[in-house]
Amino acid sequence: MVALIPVLFLVLAASMLVVSQVSSFFQFGRYSNKRREDRAEIERFMAQLASAQSTVARRKKELEKLSQNLAKSNEQLEGLNSMKSKFLSMAVHDVRTPLASIKGFGEMLSRQPLEGTQKKYVDYIVRGTDQINRLMSDLTDLAVIEAGKLRLEKKEFFLPEMVSDIVPAIRVIADKKGVKLVAPEAEELPRIPVIGDRFRLVQALMNFLNNGVKFTPPGGTVELKISVIGRRVTLAVKDTGPGIHPAERERVFEKFYQSKHATATDQKKGWGLGLAIAQEIIRGHSGDIGVDSPGLGKGATFWYRIPMKPPRPAVRSTAQAAA
Repeated sequence: MVALIPVLFLVLAASMLVVSQVSSFFQFGRYSNKRREDRAEIERFMAQLASAQSTVARRKKELEKLSQNLAKSNEQLEGLNSMKSKFLSMAVHDVRTPLASIKGFGEMLSRQPLEGTQKKYVDYIVRGTDQINRLMSDLTDLAVIEAGKLRLEKKEFFLPEMVSDIVPAIRVIADKKGVKLVAPEAEELPRIPVIGDRFRLVQALMNFLNNGVKFTPPGGTVELKISVIGRRVTLAVKDTGPGIHPAERERVFEKFYQSKHATATDQKKGWGLGLAIAQEIIRGHSGDIGVDSPGLGKGATFWYRIPMKPPRPAVRSTAQAAA
């Protein structure tokens, strides 16, 4: 029995060796399978990557072609804009010449003794020529703006001078319609210095006032307000007209936009260019422009805000410099 012990140990060791080898064989098999799976996954990934690279290359070529087409389209568009501006300038010039003659003869006729109906027809002629003349001016300004050629002077002037340019003319129009105009007297205003294009700033404010009178019914009020906060001056025109729908506030400054809700009480609705031109003028002065309205039937306030003339730097005295 004792002699069998070494044999038993030998058999046991041999069994353990066999089991170890069999286990190693199966582990190697699983490892091999895992490697094959990993390799297949890598191959699938490489195929997807190659497909993605091909798609990117194709899209890049399409984008390059699109960019080339866009550049050609921009060149053509610039050429068309230039042609349009030239044509518009020529057309305006050609229209204004006979228009001035028509208006001149109309005004001469209006001073003659005419019957009621005849006088009314002559007034229609004079007012019609004024409307066409304003349209020609707006179209000319629009062409200049779209061509990027709007030139703004940078000269110093004082706010009371601007108000004195506007209020008397607007007051005549408002009085004729029966609209009350509330505006500060130029003499009452502080001499606020502004650097800018006086003619263009007057043009923008005149548009606000004209619209205010146009859309305010007889018996209503149009008010010009001026305020200063910090180094910026705000000019606002408040009316008691039809107001503006909230959805239209951002659109009223678009070219040719016509409000669906507002109706000119004097039947002269306009072309929807004045506010768009005013916006470009104010932006050219590094200013802000906007409109506030509580809603339909509650009036509106159009305003713009421009910077005042920068203050002069303090001059140090000789004693201070020496110190």
